[in-house]
Amino acid sequence: MLATRLALSVAVLAVSAVTAANPANADAPTCTKFNKLGLCVIWAGIGGSAGGDPRRGPSRSGSVPGGGGEASGGKRSNVVHVNGVTCLFMGPLTSPPAKTNPIWGGHDDGAIYQCLVPGSDVNGDRVLLFWAGGPPPAAPPPPDPKVLARQAMNAMQLEAVTIGVVPEPRPGSIGIIGLPTWMWVEGAAENTWGPITRTASAGGFTVRATAKVKKVVWDMGDGTQVVCFSKGTPYADSYGRQSSPDCGHTYTRQGSYAVTATSYWSVTWAGVGESGVIPLDLSRTTSITMGESQVINR
Repeated sequence: MLATRLALSVAVLAVSAVTAANPANADAPTCTKFNKLGLCVIWAGIGGSAGGDPRRGPSRSGSVPGGGGEASGGKRSNVVHVNGVTCLFMGPLTSPPAKTNPIWGGHDDGAIYQCLVPGSDVNGDRVLLFWAGGPPPAAPPPPDPKVLARQAMNAMQLEAVTIGVVPEPRPGSIGIIGLPTWMWVEGAAENTWGPITRTASAGGFTVRATAKVKKVVWDMGDGTQVVCFSKGTPYADSYGRQSSPDCGHTYTRQGSYAVTATSYWSVTWAGVGESGVIPLDLSRTTSITMGESQVINR
């Protein structure tokens, strides 16, 4: 197996620890363009297209000898591990040193390969040279961050809000048409209102997700929808016939009404070099009864 034939000596590390900006080997890459932060954005001498900041991981295009297929998002993974060192594989040297060089380790077959170790020393990036019987196998592609984001969201166990409403949704409780109805989120919890944060990990990568309710839409059952951007205010007897200051409604006809509260969540996530937002809506329904006030003449 190629992996078992991979060899690297301490002497090789010492010989090949050159910076990318001033390589000692003509076949090592050189930087042709830096960004405003001093990071390289265009490399030369790698072979094929190699644009991009090497510190940002395996985001290069072009064919990679022995490459490991397509990674998440259509990016080709060219990350390999050389005796525990993680680097960006750049292929064989076109003009390798003589086979009497210690870097060959006494081998007559195989080739001398080069690999970029981003930010490996104080002077910048290091080019790692090593012998191998063939192109080393690429590291597995990173996990799909969207899958991890869904896993993190599922771990939150999000639920619809618990409905608080006056008149109360119980037998014998009847509201009066023309008087204000109050709606609110009863006992708001981390998983019914937010914010709530969870993470999910795989293959050494982690995605962090945070969810919170943006609004609650109350379908009052009479053709009216009330949009509330807060939890609402719980009713107290001291309020009398006042209207709710932030989430209320007034019925004009008697009857039984199905009241549905739909909470609209925003789940933001970031990880594995990507970010996004997952929208989610959850609903709960209860029933209330409205009647007319009775006037009794004696």
